[in-house]
Amino acid sequence: MQVMPTRIPEDVVTEIRERVNIVDVISPYVPLKKQGRNLFGVCPFHEERTPSFSVNEDKQIFHCFSCGRGGNVFSFVMDIDQVSFPQAVAKVAPLAGIDIDDKYLNNESAQPVDERTQALRELYQDATKLYHHLLVNTQAGETALNYLHERGLDDATIDAFMLGYAPGNDFLLDYFQNKKVDYQLLRTSELFVVWDDGTLHDRFSDRVLFTIRDQYGHPIAFSGRRLSADDTQPKYVNSPESLLFDKSNELFNLDLARDSIKKSHDVILFEGFMDVIAAFQAGVKNSVASMGTSLTIDQVRQLNRLAENITIAYDSDAAGQNATKRALDLIQQNSQMTPVVAHIPDNQDPDEYLRSHDAAALNDVLAHHHENPIAFNLRFLRQDRDFSNQNEVFDYIDQALHLIASVDEAVVRENYLRQLSDDFNISFDALTDQIRPMLMQRQATRQSTPVPQQAAPTYVDGLVELPEAPAFPVPDDDLNRVEQAERMLLAWMLRDNDVWLEVTQQPDFTFSDVSYETLYMLATGYRESHQLTTIDNLNDFMDYVQKPELIRILAAIQDIPDELFEDREHVKAYMQVMMQEEPLETQIKKLTQQLAEAKSMHNDSEIAQKSVEIINLLRKQQALREQGDR
Repeated sequence: MQVMPTRIPEDVVTEIRERVNIVDVISPYVPLKKQGRNLFGVCPFHEERTPSFSVNEDKQIFHCFSCGRGGNVFSFVMDIDQVSFPQAVAKVAPLAGIDIDDKYLNNESAQPVDERTQALRELYQDATKLYHHLLVNTQAGETALNYLHERGLDDATIDAFMLGYAPGNDFLLDYFQNKKVDYQLLRTSELFVVWDDGTLHDRFSDRVLFTIRDQYGHPIAFSGRRLSADDTQPKYVNSPESLLFDKSNELFNLDLARDSIKKSHDVILFEGFMDVIAAFQAGVKNSVASMGTSLTIDQVRQLNRLAENITIAYDSDAAGQNATKRALDLIQQNSQMTPVVAHIPDNQDPDEYLRSHDAAALNDVLAHHHENPIAFNLRFLRQDRDFSNQNEVFDYIDQALHLIASVDEAVVRENYLRQLSDDFNISFDALTDQIRPMLMQRQATRQSTPVPQQAAPTYVDGLVELPEAPAFPVPDDDLNRVEQAERMLLAWMLRDNDVWLEVTQQPDFTFSDVSYETLYMLATGYRESHQLTTIDNLNDFMDYVQKPELIRILAAIQDIPDELFEDREHVKAYMQVMMQEEPLETQIKKLTQQLAEAKSMHNDSEIAQKSVEIINLLRKQQALREQGDR
């Protein structure tokens, strides 16, 4: 039985926070300069030359307008020192002259969760056990088990990753209905699809299932591979995002790989689940995969907290190499990790290479067959070029020289220049002359550190409108219209009970974004447990929430000017965007995907039908927006 941590009493947490000044805690890490009501500095969480990191001493919060991090004094310590909430409180406590008992720091990895999240976790745990049992112990799962054995997986590995088999005929639904599980919980879980008549049906049918777990080992999603040869069915069906699963924030196998990554300071990034599983069986315990080939900033930052070095071992085909290029750029721009690219021979993916060779060969490739970012990018630039065309040659050389100019070490630059000279029979001196102004420009850029006056984002009818000049860098996750509406509506609900009641009385109301829905659920519990009708003190609520990604949203909410909460008509506008425009947007995305599939299959009648449906929805969407603008 897992021992739950003893929570630090709320009054102690509040006293510590109120006794310290957030400026005193942040200043040793970030030199701050007064600009208007706030203090500004260069953000410590990402590289930037123009300060976009703001500290509001009155509200005792920080917020970076570039990377989006924000929160109170405890949030800052959690992010900067990579510690848990209790550890952050303990680190700040001496500044307040308060001692924290060690009992509050024991077993802190077991974080308490709300009842709904716990119920969903238990549901996924039951589903995982059932699917695994069907795979390894039943005649129905024999075909799936044979498939996995043919892919080279042994029983111990299949058990370690809790792989499963999903039969047809709504087997999982019947199982849970026999256990009298609540319909709404089943519907929320995303284990099932909802038909137009409201009935539920198994999302996965006749598929091998790869279980996706969060960093603590809780099952949160599945990826199902087709077993039949029916090409009309997609090869893979994946769980959609849910209250438990945010694919941009999860890494496959991080729960099993975490200790190995922290011990070795190295992480290997694979493209697919099977690559990770096969490598794990071969003794490579420090590998993970993103949810698809599109690595995200959040995933990079998670790995950056654990590793110093990262090896990208994506597939050798064109899609894999393009994904490698994107991942490499993302890692270099958003982390301090040193990246290399594993070059797997024979144009094989890691799983194929392992099956055609052995574990020792794969380990040798991952350990020694590397390209550094410059070498990879130079090779990547050569793709699809016709070097019999002189213009192509000159264009490549120009781009290659810009890459080589980014190398700090003179000896390494010279080595690349000599390779370029040999490859294209161009004199070394000519290349040196051509690269010299690039090096001078780079040096001049480094030495110049202009710091223009900053202006915080302004708001028009509650929607963010960044100032044209001078402006903060646009955040990577710049909010779209629906997200802006969700942020404003949640902010209004927290501070005004009338708005809370107006919104919550709407049938079927929900936030489409998992983070906002989670904050809404936490706010519901917080209001009830503290007997509140409004949550005016967001600092206290941040301490209750504790999760950094949610605290950042609350910090952004804290920055919204008071005058934007005066016209109650805006509440209806936000709800219209969320409850009408957002579902339309989802339908349009779904139809667009179906249209792409129809085009790939040259299904002319389907192409015509989906095109008409998309046009009609776009017209409806435009009409709604024009109605909202009036």
